Amino acid sequence: KDQSTSSTNKPGRPCKPYPFCRYHDSYRYIINNVIDTTESGTLDMIEPCHEFKAYTSVTDKNTESNLIDEVIRFGAACMNSRTNGTIHFGIGDKHSELIHGQVLGVVIKDKEDLAKKLKSAIDGYFFDKDKQSAHRCIKPPRFVGVLNRNRTSSDKCVIEVDIVPDSTICKENNYHTSKLYTKKARKKAKQNTTAETEPDQSKQFYIRDYSGTRNLLTERSMKEYKKFIHDVKQRSQLRKEAEEKSLAVTERNYQGSTLSEMITGGSLSLEKSQFEQYVIVTNKAYSKLNPKVVLDFDPESAKHGLLCHFEQHSAVNVHLPAQYKITEQIEDIANKLELSQKTSWVFCNGGIEDEAPSDIDQWLMDKGASIQDVISFWCRKDVLPNKRFLVIFLLWSTVSEELDPLVETFYKFQKELGGTDQILCICDSENAFTSWKDLIEARCGIDISGRCIYKLSFAEVSGTILSLSSKNHRSNRFLTSDGGSRVLLMPEVEHSLNTLDILCVNQCEGGNEDNIVIDKDLYREGKASWQTFYYSEQPGSSFIKQKKIDLIENKVKVLRSQTKACVLFNLIHAPGCGGTTLAMHTLWTLRDRYRCAVLKDNDADLSVVTDQLVKLLTYGHEEKLPHVPVMLMIDDFDDMKKVAKLQQLIEEECIKKNIKSTQVILLNCMRSESPLLPEVTKDTVFLGNDLSDEEQKQFTGKKPIKTFYELMAMKTNLKSHFIHNTLKTFSIDEKHAKLLAILTILNVYCEDSSLSVSLCQKYLGLSKPICGTDRVQEAFGKFSNLISYTTVKGELEYKAVKIIHPKFAEFCLRELKTTHKMTKAEITNLLLTTDEFYETTDGKLKLLEDVHHIIVGRHLVEQSIPIKNTLIQDIENETPGLEEKVLLNSLERFKNDPSITQLLNHTIAKKRREGLGFWNRLSREHIPGCRGLLVFQLLICPSGFQCISTPHK
Repeated sequence: KDQSTSSTNKPGRPCKPYPFCRYHDSYRYIINNVIDTTESGTLDMIEPCHEFKAYTSVTDKNTESNLIDEVIRFGAACMNSRTNGTIHFGIGDKHSELIHGQVLGVVIKDKEDLAKKLKSAIDGYFFDKDKQSAHRCIKPPRFVGVLNRNRTSSDKCVIEVDIVPDSTICKENNYHTSKLYTKKARKKAKQNTTAETEPDQSKQFYIRDYSGTRNLLTERSMKEYKKFIHDVKQRSQLRKEAEEKSLAVTERNYQGSTLSEMITGGSLSLEKSQFEQYVIVTNKAYSKLNPKVVLDFDPESAKHGLLCHFEQHSAVNVHLPAQYKITEQIEDIANKLELSQKTSWVFCNGGIEDEAPSDIDQWLMDKGASIQDVISFWCRKDVLPNKRFLVIFLLWSTVSEELDPLVETFYKFQKELGGTDQILCICDSENAFTSWKDLIEARCGIDISGRCIYKLSFAEVSGTILSLSSKNHRSNRFLTSDGGSRVLLMPEVEHSLNTLDILCVNQCEGGNEDNIVIDKDLYREGKASWQTFYYSEQPGSSFIKQKKIDLIENKVKVLRSQTKACVLFNLIHAPGCGGTTLAMHTLWTLRDRYRCAVLKDNDADLSVVTDQLVKLLTYGHEEKLPHVPVMLMIDDFDDMKKVAKLQQLIEEECIKKNIKSTQVILLNCMRSESPLLPEVTKDTVFLGNDLSDEEQKQFTGKKPIKTFYELMAMKTNLKSHFIHNTLKTFSIDEKHAKLLAILTILNVYCEDSSLSVSLCQKYLGLSKPICGTDRVQEAFGKFSNLISYTTVKGELEYKAVKIIHPKFAEFCLRELKTTHKMTKAEITNLLLTTDEFYETTDGKLKLLEDVHHIIVGRHLVEQSIPIKNTLIQDIENETPGLEEKVLLNSLERFKNDPSITQLLNHTIAKKRREGLGFWNRLSREHIPGCRGLLVFQLLICPSGFQCISTPHK
């Protein structure tokens, strides 16, 4: 007997209709099964009504034309009645001799041609004002495959057309159709002047009437027609309320998180999973796991099923269940089947080695016993570790019959394992789950709801499993999706969304340390990047998370309760206070709950931006309404009209996609030049210059990495303990600490001073890179967050380092004195007496100028000496008497400099006049016969420096 065809029209078992408004489900009908939904009229407007047509072939023009006419009639009727609906061709109807709802299937030559003709027919039958609405309400035809009883493919399909008369499209309109599909007929309809009491002979007006479609433009129905037209406003309002109600009852979905927990045993990592091995049982699927064994019930798997797409195809051994019959030692069977090296792929319903597939009715008798052998083998404790493997049922095609092999397989596994703790079921849809749950409950007497995942798309299941591997997590980019799931962002897709800088949930987790170095560089120059926030979350960081982030999140939650698809939230900030950083940090914080992106170019075409933004919104779950919103940051738009235009375009595009609840949030970051505080409303937050006390407390006891250093350095509320924590490990014996001290004294008394990179490289013993980035800043170690690069311009341009801000330099200098007992005199003498600082070409002259400036700058103005804000005076006040030593070292560094000589003479004369025991200090603190002799000569003769030829004898 040829099992690939049905010899009779004997009705099969009940089945569900294909999911409404879906196109890419793997669901397929089985010949002769009976759809358990009856033909119906308007129910609650959201639940689709159904109409069946017993077509078996669409191979001639006459049949094709009739099919198109039926679609137009049904479509217009649903639009006028404001109800969702599906018309099915290839299903037994009430007028046929077959069972009502029986799957027959249709043979069709050219599916694409039929779709084109249907689209053209909409233009032909509907009047001009209604064409656009009709195209949006009448969806493209869907061709659902029909399987033979043994689950092999046939040449038949069921043709289905969905109708969705959305309230935002239909509004309060009525939809007439032309009787004749010609321009002449439409012209005649426009010119018709028939009296209102008589029906217009050139037009039709269809409605759903119980389980059928009826035309009200007849003599008998004119009164009913007028009432129907009159009640359109009420009917439209009912439709709108029904849509809002259906959105409101949407259950919160946590199945992405549940899948991660269940597939790893709670570890959330495949590398640390409680389960060492995975056993997959499937009918039609594609898996991202690397299983030990696959029980495949798809007889066409090797051609175009799971095995065909399995990525580790070369690591597979194909087996039949009979090969598992235990007739010898377990080790001998394992060696014979090569089970230790490769995945065992068991074809459980034929498809290889000339073994024919079995009908559902015959499978249990033909192959059931051998499947028991396979299950018993793999559940043995000496084959797979006890309680350390997980059996996953991947059901990407609805199981609808009690005797389905998968139901029996589940029963056998459940018995062998003593329960369902090691079983996970992943279903294609909620309909597939409901059918599967009911069948298992009937067969096994248990409720498996808690062991099933059914609210995630294939892309979400696949992406979530991929993201659980640390290797994949580093090498791929993932977007957040429904219920805490993940979808893989393909590189070509991201490239096509070129107006958006997309923030992924695993941003910066690629393991590239150079990213952190780059980030720190941006960090110190006050420009935030995604790496900035990644670094801020690492242990030991004291990055400030501003409280405004929580405020923004809470306000956005309130905005999302609106019925608009796109809402605008404004972040107004004073210039230079970190508004852009706050907006980016908000996106970073919310990236696992929203799909976040930044608009790259404010001059981009707004229609292109809109198109790409909606693609980002629907990516990975195109077959269902998105539940994870998109947050788009737009920074510094110069025209609010452009913002409003973008919002309008997004709103219109979402309506086309039947997206009504708030799914797009525009985070509009704008500077405010006005000194007046803007009005703070439910959709606006203002960021001023002040940090709260709570935000300042976040510095305490942590290694600081500052994002808003420029902002904070200019505030009086910058606290010294920030610097204290940074300089805890300071030791003047270390070279990088000496450089920090030198930079500190230079930047306090000469703001534009710096040290060249080449000087630092030589002093620290760093090799100069042939290409790439130097490591000078990194060589400062724990103090590197206080250092930034700068470019010194002049006759010769060179790169240099400095303290990130003069205010930080002041706090550093104070901290060095109070905690580490480093005086200004000691630091200055270090600067003056270290010859290595003056041996490099880059920046040598600039350094000498800066050092000279801090010694004598602003001292000599019209032969008078200022009384404040000089280094020498600060040294004199801090450590009286040591200013002479600093000046002596200055004279030695700057040979015969008259300004320093004059300053030194004036200082000594002042001390002598004040009678402060200068000579006593000199005898104690200076080397006898050396510096003392020099000072003595200077006292006798102010110009006597030239007389001393050997000052060091």
